[in-house]
Amino acid sequence: MRFNTTLTLCCLCLVQCFLLTAQVGIGTTTPSPAAMLEVNAGDGTLGYRGFMPPIMTIAQRNMINVSSTDVGLQVFINDTVAGIQCLQFYTGTTWVCANDPTNAGVTVFAAQDFDSTTTWGFTLTPAAYNVPALDDLWDIVNVLDNITGFTGNFLGCQDLSNDIAIGDHIIAFDNVDISAATASKLSFDYDIFEFDAGDDVDYELFYDDNSQGIFSIINGGGNLSLSGTVTLNIPNTVTNVRISVIINQNGNADTAGFDNFRVFE
Repeated sequence: MRFNTTLTLCCLCLVQCFLLTAQVGIGTTTPSPAAMLEVNAGDGTLGYRGFMPPIMTIAQRNMINVSSTDVGLQVFINDTVAGIQCLQFYTGTTWVCANDPTNAGVTVFAAQDFDSTTTWGFTLTPAAYNVPALDDLWDIVNVLDNITGFTGNFLGCQDLSNDIAIGDHIIAFDNVDISAATASKLSFDYDIFEFDAGDDVDYELFYDDNSQGIFSIINGGGNLSLSGTVTLNIPNTVTNVRISVIINQNGNADTAGFDNFRVFE
């Protein structure tokens, strides 16, 4: 009798293991047949909950021993130093943000990264200049003191009040036709190092050539540093969109960089 009971329990355990291997449900006893794992969000009675992936900095992520077979591995990057906050997945060769418009499935209407993606035209006012001996810089570069948030080329700024030019320095982008879009966005990255009082970065957004106002990214003061991404949702009634970024800065110890301008959905 004991033998039969033990055999029955073993069989039940084997069946249960098989079912768990086939499908797993958390918060549900009927996971989708298409899913190996389904996590139920909850309900109005017990409350709703989300899924929390591993949260880490870029340095911590880089300690993961990934290989080419780890395609799809996901983490959430919350790195205030690097100015990156996004869900990332591993492609088999590199980590990318899930909301990066260069990923498949995202429609890019125009982009300018000053490297290989240069479909979005722009004008620099004043014209570009680079005088290394005086640390006067308003130009496309790939390295600049204390600007670490970019790879490849970017728009660099240093000592913008000088003998060549003074006052506002503006990168003004051309209009982008988004008439075919239903939920477009405009975004760009910035990395600003130790801006003092009077050192400012603003942007002006235009819908169908009508200014939507001037918005501040940073009002300098006390060696203020800041990096991150500006992301703007564009109303679906807009046909054309463009942006200008306005930098006013003095002093060769302060630097700034701008990169990855794009309009996408």
